Amino acid sequence: MFKEYQPTNEAESDVHGKISRTDMLAPWTYRSEELTALELEALFLRDWLLAGHASEIPNSGDYTTFNIGGERAVLIRDEEGRIGAFHNVCRHRGSRVVGADRGHCRRTMVCPFHGWTYHLDGRLKQIPSPGTFAQLEIASNGLIPIELEVWHGFLFIRFRSGGQSLAARLAAVEEKVAHYRLSELLPLGSRRVVELPYNWKLIHDVDNEGYHVPSAHPSLHSLYGRDYRDSLMGDVPISTARVDKNVSSFWSVDHYKKLLPSFDHLPPSEQRVWFYFAVFPNLVFVLYPEMVEFYMTVPVSAGKSLMIGQCFGLRDDRRETRAARYLNQRINEQTAREDENLVLWLQESFATSVYPRDNLSTLEFGVAYFHRQLKMKLPVLGLEMAPQAGHLAARTQKMLNGA
Repeated sequence: MFKEYQPTNEAESDVHGKISRTDMLAPWTYRSEELTALELEALFLRDWLLAGHASEIPNSGDYTTFNIGGERAVLIRDEEGRIGAFHNVCRHRGSRVVGADRGHCRRTMVCPFHGWTYHLDGRLKQIPSPGTFAQLEIASNGLIPIELEVWHGFLFIRFRSGGQSLAARLAAVEEKVAHYRLSELLPLGSRRVVELPYNWKLIHDVDNEGYHVPSAHPSLHSLYGRDYRDSLMGDVPISTARVDKNVSSFWSVDHYKKLLPSFDHLPPSEQRVWFYFAVFPNLVFVLYPEMVEFYMTVPVSAGKSLMIGQCFGLRDDRRETRAARYLNQRINEQTAREDENLVLWLQESFATSVYPRDNLSTLEFGVAYFHRQLKMKLPVLGLEMAPQAGHLAARTQKMLNGA
C-alpha cells in the first residue's frame, strides 16, 4: 500500500488542502481545436522546449532540428564549438535551410532551394547572382536566432523570448540532479516519436499521479509501489520511488532488482531511486540509477499528440548496467501499453453528460496542481463553457488584461 500522503511544503499544502471541482479543467478544454492553437502559442512557443542534448551534436557542423506549431528550429555547432539556435527558414523564400531531422554540414549551411549559403554561426555568407537583387545587404540577412539555454547539457529553446531562465525555474532540483552528471550523458539509441490519439493534457493528467499505479501498473507497483510518492520540490513537481529488493513475479522487474549494480557517481541515498521531475508545460525527466530518460508531448490537434522520448547514459561497459538498461526499458514499455486504453477512455469520457470532476484523492494533487499552472498561464482554461467560436483569443486577451 502507499504511505499516507503528507504535504511537504507550503505550496503543496495549499494544493492538498483545497482540491475542488474548480481546480479541474472542463471537458471542452480537451476537445477544442481553437484552444489547441491558442495553447501552442501561449504555452509552448512562449516557454522553454527541449530540443536535444549537446552530445548529439558533438562536432563542428553537426545539427539537430525541432519543429512545433508551424515553427522550425535548427541547432548547430559552429567552427568555434559553440551551439547556436536559429529559425530553420531561409531568408530568401522561406525554405528549410537543412532538410533532415539531424545531420552534418561541412563548413556552411546551403539552402537546397536557391543555394543561399550561411556560416555555421547563422551569418549569411553568399548568394547566387547577387546583382539581381536591389539593395540586398548580406550582413543583415543572416538566419534569425532563437533563444537558447543549455541546462546540464540539455538544449532548450524558446521561440518567443522573455521571462524566467530555465536555470532559475529548476533551481530547486539543482542539488538533486548534480549527482547525475547530465552534461556528460551520451545517447542510448535514437529518439522515439509516437503519434497518439489523445489530447496532450490527458497524457500529463495520467502521468501526474501515482494513485492509479497499483491497479493499472502491477509490474511497476511490484518494482517500487510501496515507496512511491508525488510531491513538490520548490515549485517543481517531482515523484520519487525506491526500488526494493523483494522477489517479484514479473520477470523484467525481478531481474532488474537483482542485476542493478551500484554507481560511483551516486550517493548511497540515490543508488536505487527513480526520480521524476516535470518541466512545465510538457516535459518529464526521469533520473534512474543506470541512465536518464526524457519524454514530452507536442500537440498536433485537439485529439492528437506526439510523444517524444529518448534515453541517455554515462559511459559504462559493465554487463550489469547494460542488462539494467534493457530491463528498465521493458518495464516502461509495458507501462506505456497499460496506459493506452486508460487515456483513450478518459478522452471518450469528455463527451458524456456525467464527466466527474470533484472526486480527487489527495494522492492526485499533482493533477490539480498541473491544471492550476495551466490556468495561470492561459486563464481561458478556467471557463466552464467554451467561448463562442472565433472569440477565444479575444477572450484570452481580455482576461490577461484584467478585464
